[in-house]
Amino acid sequence: MTITTGLLIDYPAALTPLVDLFETQWADWYNAQGASARADLSERARRNGLPLGLVALADGEVAGTCALTASSGGLVTERSPWLSGLVVLPQYRRRGAGRALLDRARSEARRLGYGRLHALTESATALFERAGWSRQEAAQINGVPHAIFTVTT
Repeated sequence: MTITTGLLIDYPAALTPLVDLFETQWADWYNAQGASARADLSERARRNGLPLGLVALADGEVAGTCALTASSGGLVTERSPWLSGLVVLPQYRRRGAGRALLDRARSEARRLGYGRLHALTESATALFERAGWSRQEAAQINGVPHAIFTVTT
């Protein structure tokens, strides 16, 4: 299996499968609260600036996505930019798609002129650690423990 990554704007056919993934992964946000996964993803479809959407493909099929954003959902901080919305389809987890997205996000942050990139995660701490990110601190979001990671671009 070959994993590739790119800018979301260059893969318009990825939008519908990613909408489905967002609505499945974060049903409490996209269905219960009425937020639009399509609108969120469409806003990320750009070449420069934030938010900047990225997509991972496994042999040409959508495997996952993430974005560079100015802020992190649920956390008030002066830090920026953030890697946000990292999600990989279950069949591609632990097969390199998440790591490829982290590496591409780091590269894109550097291209955009940022010296550091931050991330907030509830469950992917091992992925960030394996990718060389440094755990900075712990945070509680709605009573759920999260870890804040940083990497030099």
